[in-house]
Parts: sequence; structure tokens; C-alpha cells
Amino acid sequence: MEQLEFDEWWKDFQSYHNYDKDGGIEAMKHLKSVVGGFIPEKRVLLIDEFIRIDKLGIAAELIELYGNETQKELIREKLKSCIMSKQFDSIAYIFLLSVIRTHRLKDNNLLKLYYKKQTKFNRVIPTELFKIDKKLFLFAFKKMFKQYPKTDIYEYDGLLYLVNHLDILEFLIDNLSLKQARRIQKFCKVKSMHSMVDNDKWKEDLIKLSNKKLRLLTCR
Repeated sequence: MEQLEFDEWWKDFQSYHNYDKDGGIEAMKHLKSVVGGFIPEKRVLLIDEFIRIDKLGIAAELIELYGNETQKELIREKLKSCIMSKQFDSIAYIFLLSVIRTHRLKDNNLLKLYYKKQTKFNRVIPTELFKIDKKLFLFAFKKMFKQYPKTDIYEYDGLLYLVNHLDILEFLIDNLSLKQARRIQKFCKVKSMHSMVDNDKWKEDLIKLSNKKLRLLTCR
């Protein structure tokens, strides 16, 4: 894709979404769909154009789906640069998600470095990380909890995404400190009544977790 062709195409695409009021969610969904219709070679060239104009957040999300190995490596270098410069903002989080969702075994040290150095949490620990490294997920969750020691987590929806992952909730209950495990259990009980939880089996499973016998682990 030539530069002039891309610039015109991108200008037209942006104008189509000028009046969206969802923070770019619909535009990104549309973009992924459009790019998915291109041949693989054109997808790679398009991603390179987004990199050229410094739209790295957009590029990272497209690389998850359509990127080549060179582009995936670039995102890893960008994430490492963010870590070393202590830049833990929204763009770093996008890079993190891209690395997690295109995970390779050699990425483990980079992910561990991110959560070791991270100083600012948005209260969302990617559930994909749980599948990659449960211990690292737990480490990140504990670190996040320490920043909000007095927050009644059941009163807000910042962790609502977890009600879709009963296995993660049970893992946290079994592996957090007694105090923190009880916070998760109270969260399960309160969120079992949330409008999002729209069937009896789901409610019942959350209630069961809220009443689960806690394990007294000395290593907590």
C-alpha cells in the first residue's frame, strides 16, 4: 500500500467515525473487520503504515490478529521500553495485552518484568495472563490489592469482568491471604445479585464461592 493511498484511505475511515461517542471502540471493531478482509500481504503493509504515522496503539491491536513476526517483535521492544522508562500508561497496557495475546514462551521474563516494575494499576489484570502463568497473575493481583487496602471491592464494577471467570475467582479465594480471600468472597456474594448475572446457575455458583471454606495456608 503506497503512502498517499493509505493517507487518503485513513482520512476517509476516520471521517466515517467522526461522531462516534464510545471512545473509539466501534471504530476499532470496524477497522479490525475491514483489515480482516484484506489479503495477508496487504494487512502487513497496512500495519506498517500505522507504525509509520505513530499510531502504535492501533498497530498493536491489529498485530494481535494479523501481524507478522517482525511486527510482533516491535511491540515487545516497545513494551520493554515502556517498562524501562517507567511508563505504565494506557499505551503500555495495550502493548502488554498484545504480548499476552500473542504469547510465546520467551515472553515470560518480559511479563514478569512488567509486573515487577509496574507502579500504576488500572484494577484490571488480564484474564489471559491466568492461563499463561497463574503465579504471576496472583502476584499482580496481590500488588493491585495493596494499592486499595480499604476499598470495598464489591461496591464498584471494576472487577466485574471476573464474574465470567469462576475458576479465577476460586483460585484467588484459595491462594490469597485470609483477609483478601474474604474480600473476594464478599464480592462474589454481592455480584451474584448484579443484573449481569442473568441465570440461576450462575448466581448459584457465585454463592457457592462466597461460602467456600477457606484454606489456611501458612505461606500466605
